[in-house]
Amino acid sequence: MKSRAPLAVVVARKPHHGNPESFHQAFADGLQRHGWRVSLQRHPSACDLLVLWGVRNRPAIAQQNRARGDVCILERGYLGDRFKWTSVSFGGGLNGHAEFRGVRVDDPSRFETHFGHMLQPWRKSTSRRALLVGQVYGDMSLAGVNIDDWYRDTAKGLRARGWEVYFRPHPVALKKGQPGRVQGVPNFDGTLAEALAFADLVVTFNSNTGVEAVLSGCPLVAFNQGAMAWPVAGHSLDEIVTPDRTAWAHGLAWKQWTIDELRSGFCWDVVSHGALVCG
Repeated sequence: MKSRAPLAVVVARKPHHGNPESFHQAFADGLQRHGWRVSLQRHPSACDLLVLWGVRNRPAIAQQNRARGDVCILERGYLGDRFKWTSVSFGGGLNGHAEFRGVRVDDPSRFETHFGHMLQPWRKSTSRRALLVGQVYGDMSLAGVNIDDWYRDTAKGLRARGWEVYFRPHPVALKKGQPGRVQGVPNFDGTLAEALAFADLVVTFNSNTGVEAVLSGCPLVAFNQGAMAWPVAGHSLDEIVTPDRTAWAHGLAWKQWTIDELRSGFCWDVVSHGALVCG
């Protein structure tokens, strides 16, 4: 008797962060091209593969893991126009806490084709300007963290080490009316590109701005492993590093996909094979 094809439930709820529901449909189409039965639903249900946008539905992720089913998380990409690229990870973690499969760190073609122009040499500077990067209150990447305390303590630590500290609030936080200042720290009000060119060091809890900083050649300190630039960053204010970024950059390009790559099944062909790679 022929066994039934595995079932994927793709939970396609209302658009989030500018990613329309068509990303869910495209991913479903790609799975079907690989022989999956696919059900697009508004709520999770029992299945072999549960596909969600983001990790806010923690109960559904926990239940799927207990049932020993797979969890696939779609989210915004990390390189280039993040609204045109979708990250695909597994396990129910977010960003650096997620599992990425089929990552080809020894294949530079994807990065060089799409993002090679972004990688600039490490800069050498004689000044001491540190940029403290703001994040969005309520974001899942900050779950359980008092980010205001972290801003204040980090700014104090930087000054104690002789850095001139500036704060750049997250544009989305400002649009939401969230606080956009750190007491006693001047804001840098230019564009992100201007801020990165101005800074000699970028410091973040786990913002994706860290990826852009490292690509621009500005050293980064990241305090949480959820940062996608964690492998090429320092992890304390006394650890300023400028490592080889080649494998990290090449691998990052294999962690995000266009809508056409989702729909064609090319994404699933890659992520469903190869060794499991974390972060």
